[in-house]
Amino acid sequence: MTVTAPRLTLILAAACLIGFGVLIQMAVGHRLGVGAGQATEMVAMASYAAAIVLLLAPLGRARALLAGGLAIILMAWAVHLNARLSANLENQFGGNVIAAHRILINTVIIGPALGIVVGIATGLIARSGRIRWTPKTRAS
Repeated sequence: MTVTAPRLTLILAAACLIGFGVLIQMAVGHRLGVGAGQATEMVAMASYAAAIVLLLAPLGRARALLAGGLAIILMAWAVHLNARLSANLENQFGGNVIAAHRILINTVIIGPALGIVVGIATGLIARSGRIRWTPKTRAS
């Protein structure tokens, strides 16, 4: 199955996925308890990964390595920013988390590991050409 869509549509879909990840953490996240906060954090990371794939996979066969490398960097950065948001929300709603420790673990261990997984998946999807931008038509 090949998905072909205009560039703006894929960018807006990725922005909606990122917004969904942030909003679910802020709305549900740590208000229901520690377990709910960790579950919404995983859902947010999955939505960030899907957004990164939607943004970078259409680069195509010729730029599959570039797409994979950028996906590694973007996912590691998204995990770091998500850890900062999560620690802030948990402290705000009465948790007693040591924010520096959580941010360090997410930035040094979890971020690069998820980045490698998302980078490989993005590179393979870009290489297969399953997600493409709609070709531009020339005005005559």
